[in-house]
Amino acid sequence: MSFFGTNPRDGKAENDLGIRMKIRDNLGNGQIYPIASQITENEYYIPEKLKEDLEGIIATISNIDRFGTEMGHRNYLFFGPPGTGKTLGVQYIATKLGCPIYDGKNISNPQQVSKLYTQLRQIVNRGEKKAILMLDEVDRFSSREDIVDLGQQQTLNQLLAEMDGVDSNHGIFVFGMTNKPNKIDNALRRTGRFSKEIEFMPPHKKGRLAILKMHAYGKGGHQFEISEEDLEHMAELTFGYTGADLRGLLDESFTKAVLDDRVKVTKGDLEYALKRTKPSALRDMPFREPQKKLRDVGGYNTHKEVMRRIFDKNNGSIALFYGPSGTGKTEFAEALAGEYGFNYIVISGSEPEDKFVGETGKKIDKYLDRAKQLAPCILVFDEMDALIEKKGIITHKSGWTGLLQSKLNKPIEGVNIIGTMNRPDLINETFIQRFPHKLYFGMPTIEEQIEIWRKYIPEEIDPREIVKRNPNLCGRDISHAALLVRDYGLKPSLDVYRHLIKDIAHSDGTDYSRIRKEIGDSVLDYDNVKRFLPKQNNGEKNG
Repeated sequence: MSFFGTNPRDGKAENDLGIRMKIRDNLGNGQIYPIASQITENEYYIPEKLKEDLEGIIATISNIDRFGTEMGHRNYLFFGPPGTGKTLGVQYIATKLGCPIYDGKNISNPQQVSKLYTQLRQIVNRGEKKAILMLDEVDRFSSREDIVDLGQQQTLNQLLAEMDGVDSNHGIFVFGMTNKPNKIDNALRRTGRFSKEIEFMPPHKKGRLAILKMHAYGKGGHQFEISEEDLEHMAELTFGYTGADLRGLLDESFTKAVLDDRVKVTKGDLEYALKRTKPSALRDMPFREPQKKLRDVGGYNTHKEVMRRIFDKNNGSIALFYGPSGTGKTEFAEALAGEYGFNYIVISGSEPEDKFVGETGKKIDKYLDRAKQLAPCILVFDEMDALIEKKGIITHKSGWTGLLQSKLNKPIEGVNIIGTMNRPDLINETFIQRFPHKLYFGMPTIEEQIEIWRKYIPEEIDPREIVKRNPNLCGRDISHAALLVRDYGLKPSLDVYRHLIKDIAHSDGTDYSRIRKEIGDSVLDYDNVKRFLPKQNNGEKNG
């Protein structure tokens, strides 16, 4: 298949080829090479939403003459985590259009930008109807805030000037790619420059399975054998893995098979590989794989029903879990992630705090951006009050409070943000009111304590007898007593458990009944209106 649209034997094609060769000579270190792409759906998994975006680009470029000289997108920005298929996306578009790609990765100065555009215009004017210029890591010379020398500034200015030439650039389409969209200078993102932005995300379960099958069964002619059942198992476990990560996972499993002199790749090989790899999008994130589901959390049945209704009706939500320490707020968030199969990220206390000015805000932005990339996701700011300015006190945390407050104004699609804290009444009301859902986690009732004990003790021990000894425990107290019995090698018995809990007390004088009225409580709200709900919707799902 020819991507240059001419017969290489005629004179015009030879002339065009000469122009292409001159690009290498004229740009010096900034050489640019034509790439003939043949990427199709067989080599590239495309999620449904992304496919719609790519087909829109192909349709626009194919019919660009119908848009005239002022309308129609000509330059595109692809952004997302490494390994999510941005480069393959450009190659797929080029394959569909039947046009060459020129890689501008070595461009580093304004002269090279100018010469590049001059040569591409000559190619298009001499018969090539369309040409794609691919600029990888376009953020490297586009953020004025990070510019450290005059050359970077001049390169950015020259790129802006060249992209403004709509008439002279007819037939030239620029695709910029970046892992850091926030680093892109705003001047590059206006209409006429990178006017269309497409986000590339790590694949969901269906996509992960499709990518694993592509590499396991159809790519590169390898000699290894893997069962589809084992690939389905891996697709379940690989939260946040990009296409590149999944290929790396298979490479590790192939290596394990080679070490054992086998062609058949086993489930054990894949699980071995899973332990030795980590998804790109999570390498710098406090990601946890949920170990619980809602059925593993004792009590709080109304809380479960409230959050189920919120999650089932919204693609992204914001909630505050508050109440005494040890009542299971973070555990409940983890159980929600496990129940729904969402990615789970926990930011603990003042973890984002940084001694360098401005860095804390950047970390908070990174957490929110990465959570969006990993959607569907639950992002927990645990002990959030450690990061937030207290009521009536002005400190260095005011900037972070304002940043988080602005981010909480609107849910992020696919991201469920949960903040946990003990005393929301100590935080400014304007911040607390940014949470449309506020759930109070109080000390468990006697029946709930019995239910929690039942999850930790042998069947022959009656939890009611333990609760009689101390009926004022929280979930953390109960789990800690069970942990001591296990780790110290004690024989589980009624006397041991009663002894461990006899002196535990919870009384700091906090009036949570007042706080619930002052702050609000979605659990009370739900109990107040649930009798009006249709009966068929007023039951708890099976865990």
